[in-house]
Amino acid sequence: MNFVKLFTDYKIDFNTRVNRGWTNVTCPFCDDKTFNGGFNDAGDYFHCWKCGGHDFKEALTRVVNISFNEVDILIEQYAGRNSLLNKLNKKQAKAIQLTLPTNTFTPAERKYLKQRNFSPKLLHEKYKIVGGGITGAWKYRIIIPLILDGKIVSWTGRSILSKQKIDELKIPRYKNLSIEQSVIDPKSILYNLDNCMSKTAVLTEGAFDVMRLGDGFFCSFGTELTQAQIIEIKNRFSKVFIMFDNEVEAQIKARKFGLQIASMGVDVEIVDAYGDFDKNDGGELTESEVQIIRKELGLNAC
Repeated sequence: MNFVKLFTDYKIDFNTRVNRGWTNVTCPFCDDKTFNGGFNDAGDYFHCWKCGGHDFKEALTRVVNISFNEVDILIEQYAGRNSLLNKLNKKQAKAIQLTLPTNTFTPAERKYLKQRNFSPKLLHEKYKIVGGGITGAWKYRIIIPLILDGKIVSWTGRSILSKQKIDELKIPRYKNLSIEQSVIDPKSILYNLDNCMSKTAVLTEGAFDVMRLGDGFFCSFGTELTQAQIIEIKNRFSKVFIMFDNEVEAQIKARKFGLQIASMGVDVEIVDAYGDFDKNDGGELTESEVQIIRKELGLNAC
């Protein structure tokens, strides 16, 4: 959104040099006398460095002094040409319902899961995990459905082939169902939200971390988060632990997105639970280690 043009047109004092990537104004929610109130240039959220995060649309109505009924028109007006083009060209989810490509596992797929100390039966019953079979678009992959409100809305497939074979064939380790084939754009929601019923939850890096650690854990299939996913976190949780893998890049991303989530009023804490057990990720944990982590984070045993 072009906040500079908006605030210039409405003769509102602003500052673009307080924080990189933010357009700052005097916060309308507190007794701010400077430019503590920030609109994020890349997304629709507002944060005051004095009193915390607030609803984006309400912040706009107060700053610009318009009614709530007018705010959507204002946002559309100042979205900018590139934003409008992106909206027009954006891929849309078109499916009404999805059926998984299979309903079972091949011997190789069962072996892959068991070697990683997972029960194929448990994963199928709790998470609707299935195999991709030996032919077709999902062959030699573990299919991980993305479920929302009990309904499969998309899925991703994890190759069971060795890293050497993946490199030889030049195929991705993870393959996602396309947006057009999905019921909901998978980048707008998060994995395992149906099993995160408390206002406190833990964001991990991957689905197998979630399946190892259990209820109360969710992931974004990697270390990247979209603005839609950040808003989903903000709407669902009051406290979030971020528990990414131990690699330096992953920890940098954890801090980056932790700041963004915290800017929206969510209590965020970054934890290095895997390092305590000399493990790189959640998939390597033993059951006793899982229970220790859950207890330390204040989650019930599972």
